[in-house]
Amino acid sequence: MNKIKDIFRAFKYKNFRLFFPSLAITQIGMWIQNISISWLIYDITKSALAMGTMTFISTAPLFLFTPFTGALADKFNRHKLLMCVQTLYIIQAFFITVCTFSGLLNVWVLVISGVIVNSIGAIDAPVRQSCFVLLVDDKKDLSNAISLNSSCFNLARFIGPAIGGILLGKFGAKYCFLVNFLFLLPTFFLIKSMTINDIKTPSQEKENVFQSMKEGVVYAVKNPPIITAVVYLFLFSCLVMCYQVLLPIYTADALVSKADTLGYLLGATGVGSLVASLFIASRTSITGLRRILFTGCMLLSAVYIFTGFNTNIYSALVAMFFFGVGMTFFVTPQNVLVQTAVDDSKRGRIISLNALSFLGTTSIGSLFAGTIAHKVGIQNTFIIFGSLLFVISCIFSYMLSKFDYSKKL
Repeated sequence: MNKIKDIFRAFKYKNFRLFFPSLAITQIGMWIQNISISWLIYDITKSALAMGTMTFISTAPLFLFTPFTGALADKFNRHKLLMCVQTLYIIQAFFITVCTFSGLLNVWVLVISGVIVNSIGAIDAPVRQSCFVLLVDDKKDLSNAISLNSSCFNLARFIGPAIGGILLGKFGAKYCFLVNFLFLLPTFFLIKSMTINDIKTPSQEKENVFQSMKEGVVYAVKNPPIITAVVYLFLFSCLVMCYQVLLPIYTADALVSKADTLGYLLGATGVGSLVASLFIASRTSITGLRRILFTGCMLLSAVYIFTGFNTNIYSALVAMFFFGVGMTFFVTPQNVLVQTAVDDSKRGRIISLNALSFLGTTSIGSLFAGTIAHKVGIQNTFIIFGSLLFVISCIFSYMLSKFDYSKKL
């Protein structure tokens, strides 16, 4: 019983109890939309290079805008920023739903919608992640809140693609977009009900955004535990976050299957991620997180290489389960280590750099992955990326072992 209490201890705070379902509902809807967009783009173009290029264009705002939004989180009230972000998500979902039902849907509408949603996401990720310290009264529960957030995201990654794949296969994309819009509507009221005391000093309110961003970068560079973890995440994400580009191609070309199979594969990653995030959430200290992080990266390397040789759907489902485990074993500990090492006054800016390394690299990784897959084939691309992950994991895990993050708590 105490073990279960340890896993869910962040729920004793009212703000987190409201934050968690709002995030879950939003993410489920967004995954339903994302699987539809990625499948439709490849179904229309039939080209790995076009898929990578289109994804590069639509995700470019994450790379361009994320560095600035951390400064906004340190300057403005994060509760109000969250409400603005949620409103923008609802407007975007309404836009693509109307376009689809009115028969105006084409590749460029999908790309424009992607640009819009990723522009919003560039604000959302740093603001949402820097809010964790405001959602729990005791900083010792910060790592648990981050881990439960990861479990929430991964629960959505299990449910969303599964629903999206079924809807896409049975009813078509327009109902995927409609369901996403309906899912987003109640989240605004959950966020509005939160009572976040995000008090800014007069100097923070007057601070120039560009100067603030520069100070955040300088602060990160001068702190080896932070900059090492951020660069590690950057390289990791360039090779791993493009899986949303690679999987539709792999499903169609290597597995010779359809959209519902893509949904099951993404759902399997969600199951693995959920199991892994609950395991991490049960931990009451940050001791051993670097070993988990290393295990996650090595596991992903093995899954990528295995996928390069596999053409069986059932084996692919098992592999994607372990892909989800590896993803969470890497991303969640990395986030916890950075969050425990940063000063509160710089939190928004450092988290924006972390978010840039995690999500912003999607544009670069997608273009790179699409180009490589076009040249050497989808399965050889998995083998190449898995081998690179192995090398990067060995180098950076050794570098991280030199720092004592526990002194920052």
